[in-house]
Amino acid sequence: MLKPEIIAAAQSSQRKWGVFTSIALAQYALESGWGKHVSGRHNYFGMKARKADTDFSLCTTHEFIKGRMVEVKCAFRNFPTEEASFDAHGKLLATADCYWQARKAQTYADYAQALTGVYATDPHYGAKLIDIIERSGLAKYDL
Repeated sequence: MLKPEIIAAAQSSQRKWGVFTSIALAQYALESGWGKHVSGRHNYFGMKARKADTDFSLCTTHEFIKGRMVEVKCAFRNFPTEEASFDAHGKLLATADCYWQARKAQTYADYAQALTGVYATDPHYGAKLIDIIERSGLAKYDL
């Protein structure tokens, strides 16, 4: 299910940015169907393009808006490699102001819950991450 290079990329991101490997792997699983459905080239985390990004892909996605799931078109970032995707994801979680509560978390479960409504609009996002981590034994990869 998990290629060794994906685990290595997530652990490299944890060393550099401090994001639990289990969180990165669970988000990889949830956001990309274990790498099968990417939003943009090597974009395993559904990271939307920023205004300054010139390399992006337009993709259809689903968002919760006013309590309803709707289909929308969005621009998603492209990355040159798997590792670049994990690095950008780690940097985002480690530096963006909106993730300050997640950065205070001492456990992957608290970290996952802090991402709910912030990283994704799904009101059950954190619970889904925790379920993936526990069902798949991803905590064993945390450094």
